Amino acid sequence: MKQLFILMRKDFMELYRTKKILIIACVFIIFALASPLLAYIMPDLFVSIGDTVIELPDATIYDSYEVLVQNINQIFTLAIIIAFGGLIASEKKKGLYNILINNGVKRWNFITSKLKTQVSVVTAIFIISMLLFSLYNYVLFDSFFVTNSLMSFFALYVYLLFVIMLANFFSILFKSSLTSIFLAFATIMLIALFELVSFGRYLPNHLLNLSLGIINDPSNFSYFWITVGTTFIIIFVLYFLTIKLCRNKD
Repeated sequence: MKQLFILMRKDFMELYRTKKILIIACVFIIFALASPLLAYIMPDLFVSIGDTVIELPDATIYDSYEVLVQNINQIFTLAIIIAFGGLIASEKKKGLYNILINNGVKRWNFITSKLKTQVSVVTAIFIISMLLFSLYNYVLFDSFFVTNSLMSFFALYVYLLFVIMLANFFSILFKSSLTSIFLAFATIMLIALFELVSFGRYLPNHLLNLSLGIINDPSNFSYFWITVGTTFIIIFVLYFLTIKLCRNKD
């Protein structure tokens, strides 16, 4: 346990030194605040750029949530993959991994330290971002939350946990950080294609749809926990595969 804490301290310092914590925080907070604003001004924006007067309904807090999910699907996901996708590959390429292992660091602790550090950072930033998002919703729409909003946030959070695990999985597979990042993002895009079939509702990417679905239609709770459970199973499978690969790739 002491070894794990020491490794986590090293990883926290590395994320701080490379400004990755700051970058992720800025991306999350800026787009969390931008989501309500974009939803709020969108009707007026369409009217101003149109050749004729377009009758559009006033923006609502539900539109704000929709923009937030789009930003998480695109911007947040990309930020996490770029920030974390090549960390393990970079340390192995620099020889730091071999130095740690040769000095008694357990491979399980090496991987677990990375994941716990990254999850801690993303969790803290995600909570702050969602609080600011909710506060700005109140400023613009006179409402903090909507029905099932906490469950919606939970679905988004679980999805981000999956992205973190996937990024580290590919980072252990390849020595090139660029290759790891590219394949992680390509896998996210590939999983999104399964939305075209019924089976896709049980895969991690569908959590983005569910985060909106449970707000607009509570009946989506019927398979909400199945999708969450499936995602956690995939996360744990990737975790054990990452540790297994770490043992085989010295």
